[in-house]
Amino acid sequence: MVDDVEGLRIEVYRTLQLAGLPLSDLPSTPVSAGGGVDVVESRELAAVIVGWACSAELLKQAADAIDREEDEHPDVQLQDETEAAMAAAIDRVLRRRGFVTRVRADVPGSHQLVVTRRDSD
Repeated sequence: MVDDVEGLRIEVYRTLQLAGLPLSDLPSTPVSAGGGVDVVESRELAAVIVGWACSAELLKQAADAIDREEDEHPDVQLQDETEAAMAAAIDRVLRRRGFVTRVRADVPGSHQLVVTRRDSD
């Protein structure tokens, strides 16, 4: 269990920044011009949640397609595939730096990662 979730969030944030990934400072507001990594504390999970947020434009287009019940629309597929690919890349970066990660299981279909600690902790 993580005692200092904020400290873990800062370590994760700095690691992703060091790797050159664009970061979103506001978890609910993805980087509008492109995408960005959200790094958010979860006291309930005693962890940090990390995930890729696609551009605001793609998120809107995918949401509109889902509202029309077009789950196989190219925009929906692009969002899902992008989030999956970025999650895999982010996972490799974090594990290389010694973080313990797992896919977020409490949100079906999520590509977010749960970071619980560093291996040395």
